[in-house]
Amino acid sequence: MTVAHLLRAWRWLLMLRGSRQASSFGPAFWALMVGYLANTALPRVGEVLRCTLLWRWAKVPMALALGSVVAERLLDLLLLALLALTVVAVEGLAWIEALGLRPYLPWMGGGLLLGLLLLSLLVYALRKRSHWLLTQVVEGFLGVLRARPYALMAALSLLIWAGYWGAIYGVMEALSSETSVFLAWSAWVLLVGSGVAMALPVPGGIGTFHVIGLGLLLALGWEKDTALLTVLAAHALQTLLVIGLGGVGLLYGAFRPFPSAAQVTAP
Repeated sequence: MTVAHLLRAWRWLLMLRGSRQASSFGPAFWALMVGYLANTALPRVGEVLRCTLLWRWAKVPMALALGSVVAERLLDLLLLALLALTVVAVEGLAWIEALGLRPYLPWMGGGLLLGLLLLSLLVYALRKRSHWLLTQVVEGFLGVLRARPYALMAALSLLIWAGYWGAIYGVMEALSSETSVFLAWSAWVLLVGSGVAMALPVPGGIGTFHVIGLGLLLALGWEKDTALLTVLAAHALQTLLVIGLGGVGLLYGAFRPFPSAAQVTAP
């Protein structure tokens, strides 16, 4: 899981450089972890906080960094959808029923279309009349398309999810006596389900992760006690890691001198 976080910071740097903004690895990684720490208490606040910290620590314009974070989230959403298709192909629509998502599919489709429409209107408005703030947000968003090399971006995106999968698999291997193949597939299914749970606006995925994860493992034939213990352990270890690394990030910020007022550009 730690490796996955490191790779995510690396990918974020590539996106920022695609927007012609340079930053060293340290500020990007620790800003990311402090943002994750904030998300455990207040969902989505961490995204703004990490952009604020990157501005303070590396002088990257806040609006541009925010645009890159939006692009990063959309990229992860696309990858999550592709992973979900592999699960649906094997488990069928029963998996969607286990997630409890079937009644919400029309709303999700409508939300996707609405988001694309709003994005198109934003681009059209900027062509007609530019605004420095929106221009920087869009510049950061387009960094995902300009990030080079493409092969490295793709590899990092896949390895991030592979790291998440490996972390869940490790917990299952420690707690269950099932075969490795069954555990590997269970970890894959739980990975996709946990991605859906963490995408919901709930602090740290508390509650949603457990309900969705437990339902998925029971649908795969797990015993209830083992399934519950696995879900609790996976979420607890992930949360403790975020708290630990986020705490180190706060110390990093406390002992890192901020740029002077003359050095800092407008956020």
